[in-house]
Amino acid sequence: MQLNLRKMNNRLFINSKAIGLLVITLFIMNVSFAQDANEIQVYGAATTPKYTTMIELHNNYTITGPKLNQAYHPFLQTLEITTGISENFEFGFYIFTYNNNGKTQYTGTNIRPRVKAPDEWNLPIGLSLSSEIGCAIDPDNKDKDWGTEIRPIMDKTIGDHYLSFNPSLGISFTKGTYDFEPNFKYAYSASKKANIGFEYYGNTGTVFSPIKMPEQTHQLYLVLDLFLHPLYEFNFGIGKGLTDASNGTTVKCYVGRRINWKHNKK
Repeated sequence: MQLNLRKMNNRLFINSKAIGLLVITLFIMNVSFAQDANEIQVYGAATTPKYTTMIELHNNYTITGPKLNQAYHPFLQTLEITTGISENFEFGFYIFTYNNNGKTQYTGTNIRPRVKAPDEWNLPIGLSLSSEIGCAIDPDNKDKDWGTEIRPIMDKTIGDHYLSFNPSLGISFTKGTYDFEPNFKYAYSASKKANIGFEYYGNTGTVFSPIKMPEQTHQLYLVLDLFLHPLYEFNFGIGKGLTDASNGTTVKCYVGRRINWKHNKK
């Protein structure tokens, strides 16, 4: 009995350290920008396993720009590297690039700590908290936007159905704005190797004073997830804007590769 209590106290101590590290990072760094078109992804609650690194390349191309700027056709790429630090804590790093009219530009770097509710808590849903911390650089005038994104993540699998909700808060310290950016995903397990479904991405403007509907951005994507090998992940989607301010049609794709860096002595 005493041994079990000691193990439970050790786990709570480790989890408290992970949560404390995330909180300290959020309040000390205070520099980031919200998820933009560089990385169009709804997060699941699970973190990258310990001793594992995930390398992802995100590619997004805007076929049709928003109604007021239909000539907007950028090709955005993001390199994302995430490593599992412990059973419930991961640390990610991003590099963003922007390509328009054949010219590739560096547009910022982010770090992303994320902590997950331990499995021992036996919660009815998956739960984690993520924050992106860094700087976005405007490709046209080179202005820098410092801020933070705070992203609670909740997900649930019910039979062949998967649901995930990310009610994100994007805070710009440069502009002094606080934007509500809800993301949602539904996926149906069509087979062991593939899921089909849809993803939603929105930005309603300031949390306590939403902007007018035509000025808000709302996009809906038809998506396909492939699981052809345990070490790889693949996501492809075609999105349609639902408001005048949203991009008309966007194609997105990301490919990920897992690397286990704990070598077996045998």
